[in-house]
Amino acid sequence: WILYESFTCFAPLVSLIYWALLFPTASATLDTPLDAWMGVSMHALNTALMFAEVLVLAKTPYRASHFGVLFVFLALYLGLAYFMVGVYGFYVYPFFEPRYFGGFIALLCLLIVNIVAVVWVIMLMVHRLRDLLYPRWLMKRQRSTVF
Repeated sequence: WILYESFTCFAPLVSLIYWALLFPTASATLDTPLDAWMGVSMHALNTALMFAEVLVLAKTPYRASHFGVLFVFLALYLGLAYFMVGVYGFYVYPFFEPRYFGGFIALLCLLIVNIVAVVWVIMLMVHRLRDLLYPRWLMKRQRSTVF
């Protein structure tokens, strides 16, 4: 359940951050078709696959008690990003550099936490709606087939 819920919450976040913050600054590096495909496949296709997983394939339930684990993952990932700065001397994401946002990095992190919370609530509602409608659709489909 933890991998599924983290995938369904973080895939839209990855797409949003990449296309809103990283793509405009890295557009010069997407000159070749391979680079463009890598950017699209890793940062847009994951969200499309996530929606296919949620709406068609998966029957994994969402639980309200799992909400806090995602924030633990976010904190660990933020720690890893700054660990890379301390050990290797480079920022994994340019928007974590103080020269880009100055003292607003903490606000950016809070914004990301809020986005994850909103995405999680939306995914919870999508899962509940899917779990409500899918059995009805399946029953209607089974009654309409003639054996």
